[in-house]
Amino acid sequence: MRLAPRYWWFRVTSALRWYGRARTRYDVHSPFLSDFVRRVPYDDRDFHAFVRIKELRAFWRTQRQLIPLRELGAPSRTTSADRRTAASLVASNAIDDPSGRLLFRLVLWLRPDRILELGTNAGVSTLYLHLADTRIPLQTVEGNPDVAALARTSFERVGVSAALQPHTGTFEEWFTAAEKGPAAPDRLLAFLDGDHRRLPTLAYVERLLERADNESVIVVADIHWSPEMEDAWAELKSLTRVTASLDVYHFGLLFLRPELNGPHLTLIRTRWKPWRVGFF
Repeated sequence: MRLAPRYWWFRVTSALRWYGRARTRYDVHSPFLSDFVRRVPYDDRDFHAFVRIKELRAFWRTQRQLIPLRELGAPSRTTSADRRTAASLVASNAIDDPSGRLLFRLVLWLRPDRILELGTNAGVSTLYLHLADTRIPLQTVEGNPDVAALARTSFERVGVSAALQPHTGTFEEWFTAAEKGPAAPDRLLAFLDGDHRRLPTLAYVERLLERADNESVIVVADIHWSPEMEDAWAELKSLTRVTASLDVYHFGLLFLRPELNGPHLTLIRTRWKPWRVGFF
């Protein structure tokens, strides 16, 4: 599918605006966020889980079965077809390795009571979240049954614990079922990567906040995917319970700790702005 020149223009100008705003770790003065930056975006350690996921990606590159597509959220920017191969689907939709590693380290740092992923896709991002600590309850929701089947294959090939619970259905269906029972707020790590529209994104975050304690972190994927998602990100940062945020381009991270009082920072690795070492 050939993307419209207007969309390419948006992506280029959006990236340039993001780069212009971006600051490095030397601009982070909050002790809490400084610890986060050091232990999550700036932690370059390798883990065996990364090798297992790399092997899974290699497997999917060989799979040519056709997968029916369903438009459950915002329309795809990469294809207008109603089917695509498993290899193509994973290559274009699965989380990239640097972003996946960030999710893995986020789990290690936060040690959440539970993890929720909205948008399983082929299960690659799920595995980064799960393999960081296979004891943590993780629920992941996928609306397309054919894509959910790919995720089950991923989980079988890599090997997962009983703590990982996949659900097939719409996000609305999952929320409706989950909200029937009483539950006290807990330390939640939520990853939203399945419906890149403004109003649903805002609604999902609002509902997550009802059961998230102040230690929780909510991660929203593809916040610069479209003008609509950039608007959603701006509104999410202004929510009363959101006390600080980090925009790392592919993700936006929302923090809820009352004592933070900001910042709302766009963060880039120092090597991409080496002159920003805290003096300017």
